[in-house]
Amino acid sequence: MRAHVAAGADGSGVTAPTLGRLIRDRGVTRNTGGESLGKRLRCLAGHMLVGLPASTWLLVDVSILLGCIYFAYMLYPPPNLPTTPHVAMWQAGVIFAFVLTASALVFGLYERETLMSRARVITRLTLTTGAATVMAYAIIYVLMYATVSRRLSGVTMATFLVSGGGLRLCAWWAIRKLHRGLLVVGSRCLYESFERAQANGDLHEYRLVGYAAANGDKVGDADDKMFLGPIGDQVSELTKLMVTDIVVGAEASRDAHVMDWMVPCLQRGCRVTNEAIFYEKATGQILVDEITPMWFLFADLKIYCDRQATLKRLTDLITALAGFCITAPLWPVIALAIKLCDGGPVFYSQDRVGQNGQVFRFYKFRTMRPDAENGKSIWASPDDPRVTRVGRLLRKTRLDELPQLYNVLIGQMSIIGPRPERPDIVAELCEELPYYAERHLVKPGITGWAQISFRYGSSIEDAKRKLEYDLYYLKHMSLELDIMITLRTIGTFVRGAC
Repeated sequence: MRAHVAAGADGSGVTAPTLGRLIRDRGVTRNTGGESLGKRLRCLAGHMLVGLPASTWLLVDVSILLGCIYFAYMLYPPPNLPTTPHVAMWQAGVIFAFVLTASALVFGLYERETLMSRARVITRLTLTTGAATVMAYAIIYVLMYATVSRRLSGVTMATFLVSGGGLRLCAWWAIRKLHRGLLVVGSRCLYESFERAQANGDLHEYRLVGYAAANGDKVGDADDKMFLGPIGDQVSELTKLMVTDIVVGAEASRDAHVMDWMVPCLQRGCRVTNEAIFYEKATGQILVDEITPMWFLFADLKIYCDRQATLKRLTDLITALAGFCITAPLWPVIALAIKLCDGGPVFYSQDRVGQNGQVFRFYKFRTMRPDAENGKSIWASPDDPRVTRVGRLLRKTRLDELPQLYNVLIGQMSIIGPRPERPDIVAELCEELPYYAERHLVKPGITGWAQISFRYGSSIEDAKRKLEYDLYYLKHMSLELDIMITLRTIGTFVRGAC
C-alpha cells in the first residue's frame, strides 16, 4: 500500500492516495515505540478483556462472591439458633453462586455489549445483585426452612457489588481506550457494511482504517479517502497505520496475489480472517450481502440432526406446559384489561408462514385496535398509533405472545426460532432479500436471537437486519444458545415490567 499508480479501465494512470496523506487525513499516530508503559499496558489489557468469553467472567464473579461470603462469615459469625438453623458457609456459597449466575444471565451481565457502556455495567450489575439477594432469601427461608443473617447477606452482596462493579468499570475504561485498526480488503460495498455495523452499535473496539483492493482498476476510487489502492508488498506500512486486524472479502480471497500478501501480514502479528467469520464473531450476525449458496454447505447446519430435533421438541413441550402453568393466573387479568380498554376481542389470529413454507394459524393477545388492518398487512412502527394502551404494555413485556404456547404444543412453532411473518410480507421479502426463504428451514419461535437482539421490524431494511440474526441462529442453534435466549427473554420481561 505504498504510493502507486492504479491503471484505469482505459489504461490511463490514476494516482492513488499516498500513505502520508492517508495518515494526515485520518489523524493516525505513527507507532514509533515511544508510547508510555502505561498506555501499552492499558492497550494490552483492553485486547485481553474484549475477547474474554462469558464463562471466564462467570468464574471471576463466582470467585469474588465466595471471597465476599468468607469475609462476611469471618466478620459476623452466625448465631447458634436451635429453632431455626443458620445456613453453613458452604451452603451459602452454593446458593448465592447459583442465584447470582442465574440472575446475571437473565439481566445480560455477560453480554458483550455490557462492557461497552458504563451505564449498562452499573444498571445490570445492580439488577443482578438485587435479584440474586431476593432469590437467595427465597431458597433459604422457603425451601430449606433455615435463616441467614441480614448483616451477613448485606455485607456479602454489597462487597460483591463494589468489587465486581469496580472490576467491570476498569474493564470498560480499558476497552473504551482500545481502537484496533481494521483494514478491509475488498469492495467499497463491503467497507460500507462495516461502517453501518459501527453506526448500529457494533464493532466498538475497532477503528476502520480503510479498504484496499485486489485489483485497483475494478474496485477502487482515487478520490475516495478511505481507498488505500491495490494490495502492495510494503507490509511495513501496516504498522504505520496501526492495523491489527485484516478482513478479506469473498471476491478478494480468490485472488492469488492477495493470499500471497496475507502471509507476511500474519508474520507481523496481524489477525487475518474472511468477512463472514469476522462479522459473525464480532456482531452475532451473518453478513447477508456477502454470503453465497456455498455458505449453507460449509455452515454445517444441525437442523436435520435427529438428536437435536428430538431434544428441541422435548424441550419445547416441557417449556410450553410449564409456561401454561406459571402464567395461568395472568390470563384472566390480561383478558379483562383488553376488554376494559376498548371492548374488542381478547385474542387475535392470522395466517403466518412456518417451517418449510407451510402456513399455519397464529394466536396472540390482541394489542391493536380491532380495525387496525382491515385485511391488509401493514408494517408495524416503533410508536404505532394502532396499538392500544394495554397493548403497548403487553408488547413491552412480551406477554402478548403467551397464546402462542398453544402453537408450540401442537408442533407448529418452537419456543426459540425466527419470528413468523405473514404470507404476503414473506413473498415481498423473498423478492427483495437474498436467502430470506432459508430462515424457514427451522420452526418459527415465540422468541429468538433476532427478537432479543433487534427491535420490532418496521421496514425491509429492518427485516434484513433480523435475517442476519436468524441465519446466525440457524448456524449455531443448540440447547445452550436456546437457554441463553430464554434467560434474556425473561430479562426483557422483567425490565419491561419495571
